[in-house]
Amino acid sequence: MNALLICNVGGRDVLHPALPKNGHSERQWAQTALARYPELCGDFSLPIISKALHYLATRHVILDHVILIASDQSPPPVGNAQFWSSDTIYSAQIIVRLLCDGLTPYPRLDGQQITIWTIQTEDGQGCDPSDYDLTLRFLERRLAELRRVYPHHTAFFEVTGGTPAMTTGLLIAGTEIFGSQTEILSVHPNQALPIALNTGKRLLATPLRASLRSHAASYAYAAAARTFLEHEAIITDRLEPTAARLIAPLLAYAHHRFNFDFVNARSALQRVRNAGPWRAELDSLLAQVNKPERRFLLAEVVHGAAARYQIGLYADFLTQVVRFEENLLRYLCLQQGAWFLNRQRQLDPDGTYLAREWLTQQTFTLSRDRDPNRDLIADRSVMRELLGHLLGRAQPGQHNLLTAIDRLGELVKRRNELTHHLEGVQKAGLARAFAGPQAPPAAADQIVPHLEQLYEQVCHQPLPPSPYQHINQLLDRLLQATQS
Repeated sequence: MNALLICNVGGRDVLHPALPKNGHSERQWAQTALARYPELCGDFSLPIISKALHYLATRHVILDHVILIASDQSPPPVGNAQFWSSDTIYSAQIIVRLLCDGLTPYPRLDGQQITIWTIQTEDGQGCDPSDYDLTLRFLERRLAELRRVYPHHTAFFEVTGGTPAMTTGLLIAGTEIFGSQTEILSVHPNQALPIALNTGKRLLATPLRASLRSHAASYAYAAAARTFLEHEAIITDRLEPTAARLIAPLLAYAHHRFNFDFVNARSALQRVRNAGPWRAELDSLLAQVNKPERRFLLAEVVHGAAARYQIGLYADFLTQVVRFEENLLRYLCLQQGAWFLNRQRQLDPDGTYLAREWLTQQTFTLSRDRDPNRDLIADRSVMRELLGHLLGRAQPGQHNLLTAIDRLGELVKRRNELTHHLEGVQKAGLARAFAGPQAPPAAADQIVPHLEQLYEQVCHQPLPPSPYQHINQLLDRLLQATQS
């Protein structure tokens, strides 16, 4: 593993048995120690950083760069004498020499692999390392630059040394900028090795899970799946193991189902073996896409249209409206006994043609049926005319049904026109196509309820609940199933 080590340097980070700090400021002590480095170098101790270095060495982590974060404020009278005297710039320089001389638990490093950052304002002035705001902004700037140079490296942050502001700033900025490549190391005086905190994972897990929920709420299941794949270790941190295993197949199922790809939707859930307490729910979702009958598919189109309208995908919404209208006409034709043929001239309820054999048995002739030797292409206008004959205009209820279907005609025309120009689709245009040229944009909100009413009138059953609401609620429960 190629990695970076970023360490805060505080007043407890460098010690020497022959040079006690009693009565000396950190700046004064470190300057003296640095001047006597050749004499003292063999006995320096790094009580905090050495544990992090030992941890990395035993795990064969290859450090490409070490960053030491220190303070170096303006001297008095400009700066505060007490704060200035506690600066750690010289302490950091001692650590650099020890690393270059191979006098730490980690193999010798080249000087070009080590950099000291002194906490500064944006104009380069050394600042108080106990100032939370200034320290955080400094670390955000510098860590962002570091990430650009090392975009694929794991970043180990040793956060124990330095001021509380330095610890907090390194935790927040490091986790935010390096994301899933962040490893937090905390050193306890009574522990031989640092504790690898999953603080970074916990800080990132909440927004990542929120992102997953947001993608699902907008039916962007492919984006949710990519987010999960890229950050799986963080998102599943502290989740119940079975729940964690179900998230990827559930998102795959949702993506395929949203695109009416029932074959791959089935496949996504069929591969799930141990679903634990969620078995019944997954079985129910699987059964819904296993050889679905026509009324189910019509309901699916309504829910697909509603979802696309909800998130403002108006062009895609129009496609679903056309799909629903034409398949509703086909369903009614089938209910009246019409025969459809596919291109191989085999009986097929989804076929392209009306069978000549069946047409010749009827007491009427359709306006476009001009060749008695051929089957007739069954587009929406042919099926609409056919239903006018089959249902009979003398039946008021059936006439009202056809009139209600005809209300979608301008929307269908609008959808077909989209292929011939590059104009966009707005809510106001949908409203005018559905409710008339003077209709306000809010009139478009009645299109989906109209589809639902048509479904219930034709299929003689209530529209089933949206599968996507169920999927999203299940996803939410899987993400909340945290271990105590």
